[in-house]
Amino acid sequence: MPVYNTKESDLRTAIESILNQTYRDFEFLIINDASTNNAEDVILSYKDERIRYLKNEKNLKIIGTSNRLIDEAKYEYLARLDSDDWCTPDRLEKQVAYLDEHPDVGVLGSYYKIMPDDKWYPVPTEPDDTTLFVRYVGNCISNSAVMMRKSIIEKYNIRYNEGALHAEDLKFWADMSEHCKFANYPEILSFYRISPEGVSSQNRAYQLKMVLTILFDNIIKDFANDKDYMYSIFIKFIKGEPVTDEEFTYTQQFLIGIVNILQKHISYPINTLVKDYILWRLAYFVREPKKEI
Repeated sequence: MPVYNTKESDLRTAIESILNQTYRDFEFLIINDASTNNAEDVILSYKDERIRYLKNEKNLKIIGTSNRLIDEAKYEYLARLDSDDWCTPDRLEKQVAYLDEHPDVGVLGSYYKIMPDDKWYPVPTEPDDTTLFVRYVGNCISNSAVMMRKSIIEKYNIRYNEGALHAEDLKFWADMSEHCKFANYPEILSFYRISPEGVSSQNRAYQLKMVLTILFDNIIKDFANDKDYMYSIFIKFIKGEPVTDEEFTYTQQFLIGIVNILQKHISYPINTLVKDYILWRLAYFVREPKKEI
């Protein structure tokens, strides 16, 4: 768990949700990213021997701290939790059992609720559906619900990428999806807290463009026949340059073909989301029209 200036009540909720797990055999690695509030006092107030507490000498921010967490972790299954989120008492027990039974799955999330609105949205659960969705359609894995195999991360030297700021989790999933399957446990095991002051809210426009960049890159690499031409359009998109009508039409037809493929290979009802995620958003931002969806 990475920690930076988390409010005491939220941090205690997060820590206690891990310490109270029904699955007891784990190391709870907490890295304090040079917090300037009372986070260290809060963490040290817990005397549980499963806690291993580390402190960054300087603020490495979320990507640097997340990579240090990977480097410091000693065991095969890595479960993440952000320091202002929390999980159900049986989360680890259920995810460990699932990964034990599904050796081809390397990244396992779950259903999760978004707080404080107490809402949840459908995400794919089966490995084939989830892997296709996260690689080509959109992020369906919550950081605070994920459990991963460290052996895959280490074998392919996968780390959170500084060049994918504010979408580093999706870039990490994209890199992992080249080497393993994904799945989501079909129960709510985690609670994700959204704050107006959060990184995602403050940098939404940049984050969205970065997400679309990652997904578009995956689609071109895996599906495009004329990769050079598609990448030339892709580069215009990245730079914010306008595309021609011919380029827009070519891109739109290419993406329609991808939608048709994915809708056939992703199960109902998740496949009904594919057109919205790929065409209405991705093609929309490639064209960069004036009004927003």
